[in-house]
Amino acid sequence: MKQTLFHGVVSGALAGLAASIYSEAYSQALLVDFSSVFTWINLVAVCIFSCVLASLGYFFFAKWVKNGTDSWFNAIFLVLTFVSFLIPFSSELPMEIESPELFAGLTIPIHLFPVLFWMATKPLFKQEAIH
Repeated sequence: MKQTLFHGVVSGALAGLAASIYSEAYSQALLVDFSSVFTWINLVAVCIFSCVLASLGYFFFAKWVKNGTDSWFNAIFLVLTFVSFLIPFSSELPMEIESPELFAGLTIPIHLFPVLFWMATKPLFKQEAIH
């Protein structure tokens, strides 16, 4: 369980770092400021939370599904990530935000970072089956 949680924290921190860098680059390139909606601390926290939650889900899912755990869980995690795309489209931004149409272009890719970093770091935390 410790290794599973550590996987979530590490992948979440990396995803949060990538999300923060992407957010800053996006804001600088398009001259938009969404800092009143979220900050880099929010990005890192949400990424860590998402990846820890995914790791816990994986831990319990692996106990339930013995064969093809990785494939099934990755598919479920990916579907849930795509469902999360609805959040930016249903968000109401403050009236003083300039260029609200650019908000989805910022947040949709950020929603992919947790699943990408969780899957990318999974082999580093793969536990060998004990016989």
